[in-house]
Amino acid sequence: MFAQVKALTAKVADLEGRLMKDCRNSSKPPSSDGFKPKPKSQRKAKQKPTGDQKGHVGHTLKKVAEVDHMS
Repeated sequence: MFAQVKALTAKVADLEGRLMKDCRNSSKPPSSDGFKPKPKSQRKAKQKPTGDQKGHVGHTLKKVAEVDHMS
């Protein structure tokens, strides 16, 4: 009984090891990997607001009624 459990445990460990292999950690070609979605980023969202500093005056071109030249 114990020998059978030991043999089955070894077989499960071997099969799990095979299952974890892909083209990055073995000599298997990438086409054998199948579809796996890309991992999500581990980065957290920034706590700071986006944009320029408060009080900064932007430099924007104003609209004009008549264009003097076009490039």
